Formats: sequence, structure tokens, C-alpha cells
Amino acid sequence: MPYSNGFDRLWLPFTYDSDMRDYPPRIVERGSGLYVYDNTGRRIMDAVGSWWVSSFGHCHPRIVAAVREQAGRLDHVLMAGFVSEPTMRLTAHLADLLPAELTRIFYSDDGSTAVEAALKIALQYHALRGSKRSAFVGLGSGYHGDTLGAMSVSSIPAYHTLFHERFRKHHAVDSPYCYRCPAGKEAATCEAECMDSLAKLFDECGETMAGCIFEPLLQGAAGMRVYPPKVLRRIFALCESYGVLTIADEVATGFGRTGRMFACDHIGQVPDIMCLAKGLTGGFAPMGITAVKERIYGEFRGIPGSGRILYHGHSFTGNPIAAAAACATMELLKEHRIPESLEKVTAHFRAGLEGFRDHEAVGDIRSIGLIGAIELVKDRKTKEPFPPALRVGFSVAQAALANGLLVRPLGDVVYFFPAFVITESEIDEMFGILHRSIEEVFHVTPHI
Repeated sequence: MPYSNGFDRLWLPFTYDSDMRDYPPRIVERGSGLYVYDNTGRRIMDAVGSWWVSSFGHCHPRIVAAVREQAGRLDHVLMAGFVSEPTMRLTAHLADLLPAELTRIFYSDDGSTAVEAALKIALQYHALRGSKRSAFVGLGSGYHGDTLGAMSVSSIPAYHTLFHERFRKHHAVDSPYCYRCPAGKEAATCEAECMDSLAKLFDECGETMAGCIFEPLLQGAAGMRVYPPKVLRRIFALCESYGVLTIADEVATGFGRTGRMFACDHIGQVPDIMCLAKGLTGGFAPMGITAVKERIYGEFRGIPGSGRILYHGHSFTGNPIAAAAACATMELLKEHRIPESLEKVTAHFRAGLEGFRDHEAVGDIRSIGLIGAIELVKDRKTKEPFPPALRVGFSVAQAALANGLLVRPLGDVVYFFPAFVITESEIDEMFGILHRSIEEVFHVTPHI
């Protein structure tokens, strides 16, 4: 198939036009397990699950079979007066996995739309109770999606400032960024002082707050910032004190990724609303979930004309093919005893990460479950970052790609988000390639 006009027509996400031309995207023809293969036949290890979705690797035969079988029976049916069998089956799977308090499941298309649904549900919940609460608060450097509502509660300057200035920005408090703690504390001895900013905000205007949205224990797009459970406990406690709904964005952390089925399980707390997506379908199709407690759904119980209805939906809500993929993925989670069965490989993963401390440019190493990251800095003693214009993380990623490893940096943070099927020898291969790539970049670019 000719591609002569393809590159001229593409508009890639998160990609500068000059990079599109200088580093044209590789055409991937197939995938298997941890690897994808481009149209030259070159094998590339996917260390990031292709944006965190391929939980059981590429083209897992069980999920392939489920999608193929469903595609031959029913492609789609509107989820209004109708529901498909695989969507009902998926709902039963989720009922087994989700905390028992999350009794109602709303389906949408992806993580962003799961968050949009959560925000609308929270606003209408308060309105139906006669409350005028209409503001939201998120954590600094939080990321909750790219739709306008999701961006209004996110706070990564490069992504969001322009839209905050022109659309809307809700409140943001300090980021629980332990490597550069906003309160000047050490994670091992702190008392979650970074959330003093949340307490202060609630003291000033807590009665206006509809909800607090957060990525539990891991701020993903901010640079895989892992923070301790005591911070999450304080967020829950403050929200409870001020009557603010807790909205846990588990789009990236759900389904076993952090060492528990859900990140909130680490502290034994259940949010009022939970958003899920990413690994839900094993990377085969987009699908999002917004799960809520029964007391929230209870405010929407109404008859025609009562106004107690959620006027929200998507054309592909509960799509049967996506649901079939998700069912197969949920079955694999149970059969492989995820996350308990990952303890040994996760320990090997953490130990391998520690090997990067030998590099002078590595300032911080952080991990939770089968997620790991290294932050590259100009001076590890002062934590001084590299000038952004040097694009150090980007250079390392390009070198890694040339060596057969797909990583995608977040600024100067290089991270790993591998499929659950990764083996210890594949972890060694993955880290070995990145070690070599870092050495190459700093050897051939002396000004760095």
C-alpha cells in the first residue's frame, strides 16, 4: 500500500511539526506480546504499553478470539433501551472486581470521557440535593484528559495554561511531588504537609466545592510522580470533613497496575466516584467507566419530568466489541491472579531500576507496582534540571528506539509501563537497552 500522501495528511498527538518531519513515525504492521514490528520487519520492545493500555501485551490470543467472535455476531447497538450480552457480562466481571460500595457503572469511550461523566454526575448530584456547590479542586500537575472539562481540573502548564486562560480553570493545590516537595519535607518523615494547601483551600471556600479529583498514589503525565499513602489518606479525610466528593482518576492505575487491584486499595478507602479506562480492554478498543456509590446514583432515581436523569451519553457507549475485549481481559486478570502473581517480577523490576543510580544524570528513581521512572537532571546534588531546549529525555528516547526499545519520555523523565506478561529476562533486556542508550546520548552530546 503506498504511503506517499499519508505523512503529509497526518496530525499526530503531542508531536511538534518539525519532529514529524525530522523523526517521521514508524509504520507498525503487527504486534505480539511485548513487541511491535514495523514495515521493515524490525522488532521493537514496547516498554510503555503503547500509552499504558496493553496490559497483557499486543494481540493476546484470548482477547483476539473474543473480539473476532463478537465482531461476527454484533458490531454495535445503542445503549438506550438496549444492551448487549458482552456488556452485561462485563458489568458482572466489574462487580466482582470493584469495591462493593461502587454499585453503579456508567460506560463511555475513554479516560477523558469517564472524567467528563464524573464531573457532570458530581455537579448534578449536588444540584439535585439543593446545593449550589459547583467548583472542583485537583492536585497541581494533575492530568485527567484532553477534553475541555477534564482539562479544567488538570494542571500541567504546557498542556493546560492556554485553555485555562480561554475556557475555565478550577482550583489546583500543591502537587505531592516528593522529589521536589513543595513543603520542603522528606517523604519518609513527613506528615503529608503538601496537603496543607488543600486544607487551606477548603477552609476558605470548602462550601463551594463539588468534588476533589486526584490520581491516587501516582501522577502519571506529570512524570510518574509516586507519592505515599499518607498523602492519599489526608486527601480523603479532608474531603470527608468538608462534604466534598472524592473522584479517583484510576484511568492509569486501575486493574492491578500498582500492586493492588486499584490504587485506592492501598489505603482501604473507596472514593465516591472512580474513573477507569486504559488497560480495561487490554489495548484492543477504547472504553471508559465511571463507577459511583449507590447514594450518588440514588439522587438520580426519578420519573419522567422529575429532572432526575443523567442527560449524558456517547454513540459507542457499552460497545459490544469493546466489552468483549474487556471481558477477556478481566478473565485474564482473574486467571493470572493479577496483581498477586506479579510480586516476584515486580521485585526484579524494582531492583533493576536501582541500577540506574550509577548514571550521574539520574536524580530520582521512583516506582509503584509495575510502573517505574527515572528523572534525569543536570546536577543530582542540587536537583537542577536540564534546560528544556536540550530535550534530554527526547534524545534518550530516540537513542533507545534506534536500539530497539520504545519509551516515550515525559519531559526529562523516562518511564516504564510494561505489559503484565513481561519476564525477568525481558526486564533485563529492557533496562540494558536504556542503560546503553543513556550512555550513548551523554557520550556523543558533550554539552549535555
